[in-house]
Amino acid sequence: MCSQKLRFFFLFSFVLIFIFQTTLFAQTNSIKGKVVDSNNQPVFAANVYSSSFPNKGTTTDFDGNFILSSFTYPDTLLVSYIGYQTYKIYLEKPPSKDSIFIILEGQENLLNQMVVTAKNPISEEFSVIKLEKMDIYTNPISAGDPLKAITALPSSTNTDESANPVLRGSSSDRSRVVLNGVPVYKPVRNGQINGLGNFSLFNAEMIDKQYVYASNPPLTYGNTSAGLIEIQTNHKLDYNHIQASLSLANIGGLVSRKLGENTFIQVYGNYQFPDAFLKLNEKRIENLIDFTTKDAGLNFHSNLTNKSSINSFNYFIDESYIATRNSYSYEGQNDAQKNRFFSINNYSLQGENYNFKINTLVDFSKQNYRFGNLTSQIENKQSYISLDYKHLILKTTSIQTGISYDYSKYNFNDSLPNYYYANSPQDSNYFYQHQSENNNIEAYIYTNWNINDKLTMSSGFRSNIPTQEQDYYLSTQMSFNYKPNKKNNFILSGGRYHSYTTPSFIDANYFLLQSLQIALDYSYSSKKILFTTALYHKYETGNFQDSETITFDKAKITGFEVFIKHNLTKKIDYSLSNTFINQQVRINEKYQKGANNLNYLIKASVTYANPKLFTAALFYIDRPGTYFTSIDNGIFRNETNTYEPVFSSIIYNQQLNSYKNLNLNISRFFPFGKYALVLYASVNNILDRKNEQNALYSFDYQNQYFNNFQQRTFYMGLVWQLNK
Repeated sequence: MCSQKLRFFFLFSFVLIFIFQTTLFAQTNSIKGKVVDSNNQPVFAANVYSSSFPNKGTTTDFDGNFILSSFTYPDTLLVSYIGYQTYKIYLEKPPSKDSIFIILEGQENLLNQMVVTAKNPISEEFSVIKLEKMDIYTNPISAGDPLKAITALPSSTNTDESANPVLRGSSSDRSRVVLNGVPVYKPVRNGQINGLGNFSLFNAEMIDKQYVYASNPPLTYGNTSAGLIEIQTNHKLDYNHIQASLSLANIGGLVSRKLGENTFIQVYGNYQFPDAFLKLNEKRIENLIDFTTKDAGLNFHSNLTNKSSINSFNYFIDESYIATRNSYSYEGQNDAQKNRFFSINNYSLQGENYNFKINTLVDFSKQNYRFGNLTSQIENKQSYISLDYKHLILKTTSIQTGISYDYSKYNFNDSLPNYYYANSPQDSNYFYQHQSENNNIEAYIYTNWNINDKLTMSSGFRSNIPTQEQDYYLSTQMSFNYKPNKKNNFILSGGRYHSYTTPSFIDANYFLLQSLQIALDYSYSSKKILFTTALYHKYETGNFQDSETITFDKAKITGFEVFIKHNLTKKIDYSLSNTFINQQVRINEKYQKGANNLNYLIKASVTYANPKLFTAALFYIDRPGTYFTSIDNGIFRNETNTYEPVFSSIIYNQQLNSYKNLNLNISRFFPFGKYALVLYASVNNILDRKNEQNALYSFDYQNQYFNNFQQRTFYMGLVWQLNK
């Protein structure tokens, strides 16, 4: 087995090295220029890249000069920098002059425009982080995945290495992911490398922009009581594009094609397989046995007129995985399969001072799960429609209103253990059939008032129209955005928010959740430094099932986060952040520390980007272990012929070891004419640290040991691209 592993590793490495050498002689083109602001001052460390290859760009030097060596004509040149509008210019051939001159316009000038845009987020008056396609690709831990890119932010408090968005101490089910104005529930894949949902359902090539509201999300969207991730797909295609990828665990393809001056289509597909990845990392991934994923997506966009457009995004996935799982004293194999299809369709009508949109969704999924004496079959159907209208009343005031209908239905056909702790195939179970249905109708109104060039106020109201046995609720919010100058920005926001839980076989019902939030965010940006900090408090209510034995109905979360990013040189930058979370949950009428009570959450990254050589990034995360309730001993039960666990009388009395993880990503870009090749490799958990994931026990609960997250693993692959 070891010799087979080595032979495979060397064979794969030889292929990569061969491609490296053959592309060294490829033709390259370069473009030179200078970037200044409206005051004719050089802009240092601005991002300069092409639309075809956003992950292979460069940055301006202290004098604002740049040389982009990997530019291929025709293509679109983009220049972006924090606090400025992104500059775009389509270049069909090399410019007549040796160097081009670019002036970046400050974003504050957007307030003077009379046009209501359809593609900008509804509200940037609330604390929001915008990630463009290049930000996703260059993120050191994203692996090109939009939701994984969020985990590098200081506001992300994810502790399970998954792609689930966990923001500012709240559970992932309280936050929502919105794609083209429509909520996508359970946005991660079910069976990935470690069985936790390592990646999202979204392809970065389809994405134009992504906005992250860590708390106090705008009430133009509903059913969220924590944070919001708003994703917008491409609405413009400058050229035809073909892409093929091959890695240790995936083969995929993408075709982007213009169907006319105002219409384009994008189609992609992927097939994920386990053999090569597991052979190379067989001793580092103990629990994963097998996984397979087939998915495909299609995005169609057409500008019907100069004011109206339609967009259709469609996605299908068929996935399965087999892994070893422990539940109390039983260890066995769990199998999971899932099929899912959803279609999101949009119509937009945009005038000089108004915007009208219709957003629709249909979503079907079927999931099968088996472990021991537990089997579960879950079918879900969801439909969604919303109407939104935004109007610019005065030059400084806008109002938006709308209504949405969100229908969801779950059918459960399960065989569940008679005793929660007796999970072996020989133990008894019972058949459970249940149907959960939710009709959620909401209406909202949202206003934004630019009081002057430094102060903006926003407010919103969102109410449900109760159906069946629903309780009435009213969500409210208000925000003040104060920007004394170009470098400093203060945002004070607060509100009351509501959402429903997503049913699962652990709890098959919908529960209404509520959250009261207040947050103060501050940011400072200059040519070389970005500094942000935030202080926030939340009071959350609603039933939350932490485990089979622990349920809490209220939580208090106080947090503080600080972040700095510094561009040391033209090619090197680093970032450092720390987050503090004080989580108190109410169990049995008494408040106590929660499982994710974090005294520190340190994230650090260093990136070296040299298009002529390579791009490399190191990312490090350090935090205390999460808390759990230990099992003190077991009592033998004759009716089950096994031991029943006796939990500690003190909830969350033990803590896992501290979590430390260092990751490395390295890539090399080779352009030759209209073609390009990207080679990449990554090492996860370089230090090979045994980070504890959860506690396990012997048959009689007398001995405790631990299951770990992934240890050191290797991954590599290539991407081939053609632009026409």
